[in-house]
Amino acid sequence: MHLKYRYAPVVKQVTNLLMRDGKLSVAQRNMAMILNHLRTASPPSVNPDRPFLPGSPPASHLPLNPILYLTLAIDSVAPLLRIRAQKGMAGGGVALQMPVPLALRQRRRQAVMWILDSASKKPSRGSGQGGFAQKVAEEIIAVVEGRSGVWDRRGGIHKLAVSARANLNVRRR
Repeated sequence: MHLKYRYAPVVKQVTNLLMRDGKLSVAQRNMAMILNHLRTASPPSVNPDRPFLPGSPPASHLPLNPILYLTLAIDSVAPLLRIRAQKGMAGGGVALQMPVPLALRQRRRQAVMWILDSASKKPSRGSGQGGFAQKVAEEIIAVVEGRSGVWDRRGGIHKLAVSARANLNVRRR
């Protein structure tokens, strides 16, 4: 936890991505509901095919620290690369796909956007406050348990980036 800032950097970034139409207090309330849901949820059952990051605590300890839970979920599913289309490299009007590494904040932003997108597509369970926050929290738990569709998006990006590695040594004429 940073002493200089009020919130952890991940919490601040996710809160800002949750914000719509400049309504920060609504986003902060949703963030508090998400962290509370993660804190009160039962420990996740980890999928061995989609393990945690190295050095992370066991799954039974995650609800004790919801900020670590959130960070672990986001960093586990965050893509390492993005695909950039480079025009004029291949000739004939074809754009080459070039893998580009992402910085930490960019990786986290992409992962959070995927999680929010996946949560917004889930059917709502009634009206009232906290419906979206609960869907986001359940999606984060699904990411940690390895049953979220976000993992497939990450795998697709990485597969595409690995195949596009051959384009890295193409030089401009």
